[in-house]
Amino acid sequence: MAKIGRYVWLHGWQYRATERAHRRYVASMQGRRPVRVVFLAMSVSMWRYQHLYDMMSKDNRFETHIVLSPSIDYAAEQQLHDVQQLRQYFDTRGIAYVDCDLDGCPFDIRGRLNPDLLFYPQPYEHLLVAEHDCTSFYDRLICYYPYAFWTSTGKWSYDFHFHNLAWRLYYSTSLHLAEAQKVATNRGRNVRVVGYPNADDYLRGHYADVWKPYRPSTDAVCKRLVWAPHYSIVEEFGLVPRSNFLWMAPLMLQLAQDNRSTLQIAFKPHPRLLTELYKHPEWGKARTDAYYEKWATLPNTQLETGGFVDLFMTSDAMIHDSGSFAVEYHYSRRPVMFVSRDMDAILATQSDFGKKVYALHYVGATEDDVRNFVTDVVQGGEDPLRPSREEFFAHYLLPPGGKTVAQNTIDDIVKSLHLDEP
Repeated sequence: MAKIGRYVWLHGWQYRATERAHRRYVASMQGRRPVRVVFLAMSVSMWRYQHLYDMMSKDNRFETHIVLSPSIDYAAEQQLHDVQQLRQYFDTRGIAYVDCDLDGCPFDIRGRLNPDLLFYPQPYEHLLVAEHDCTSFYDRLICYYPYAFWTSTGKWSYDFHFHNLAWRLYYSTSLHLAEAQKVATNRGRNVRVVGYPNADDYLRGHYADVWKPYRPSTDAVCKRLVWAPHYSIVEEFGLVPRSNFLWMAPLMLQLAQDNRSTLQIAFKPHPRLLTELYKHPEWGKARTDAYYEKWATLPNTQLETGGFVDLFMTSDAMIHDSGSFAVEYHYSRRPVMFVSRDMDAILATQSDFGKKVYALHYVGATEDDVRNFVTDVVQGGEDPLRPSREEFFAHYLLPPGGKTVAQNTIDDIVKSLHLDEP
């Protein structure tokens, strides 16, 4: 048997064995209430489960717990920052959680909570401490909302061990289910389509104004622009580098200064960018910290490292080179630019859904492209892609069944675990 064939056969056997184990575990839960549910919270920006947690915590069929667990791939400073933000996020909402001890022994989830269902923030193994990592819980019922509105295809997106060993993957659209059926070793048998989890936030209809109070010296209209750079400064895991940060960094600050009477810019970096810049030979900790601090302190700029729904929905436009934001910003139905010097390489990695998404973007390959987008589209209102964005929103961004994503998810769990049966 060829090497690749043997690899697929061995893991296919493992995946089928896990499916059988899941069926036995579900059968063992028959008649037992409540179902013990653990939500792993890695960072505020990766937290997708608030609406689901809210609904489950009010349902006596479930016993819910939130455990703070930052990514061990991140620098110590980033881990501390993420935990502090999570504490503030849950404290301000009066939500109980199991805190994270960054210096001592990690909380024993299995021994203390004995969970039935675990909801993970990302589909990657060895991302959390061993006591919290998904590799320690494949014998239980692992569930997952994508942390991103996935546009790419291939193994990275649909065929890691996690994708095949989780009990339920709650995906965003029927096109994502079709990709899983085509790419995943288990042919997407554990996928259910419920909508994108952040849709419940984007569609709520009321948003906090999170922009810094700013009164320019002139009477001109001041537009609000989000800049959201990805972390992938260098090629990793064979993936195309997305980040244009190294050449965009001085340009975006200059744009803020050149347009300080008519433009506010929010710097919304990927959470991992800080860690990658700390390691970069031309940046390092001191330069990175100084750069971030400048965004936090200039009169018409701000640094955003937490949630982003309110930021997006109260903005006028966005410039980015991210993956998920390529879709998510379309909930605002406002103009957006994708920055890339090799768009063909980006599109070669995309699913059919992803190609539809990028067709709705203005593309920035040069500094002039970026400057013209700010001048003509953001400030000038020239936006020929608006009708296409509206059509895309209506067709792809609304959850199925006329329900919320959280309700669709609970409906599937209740049906799958026979929770309405005696």
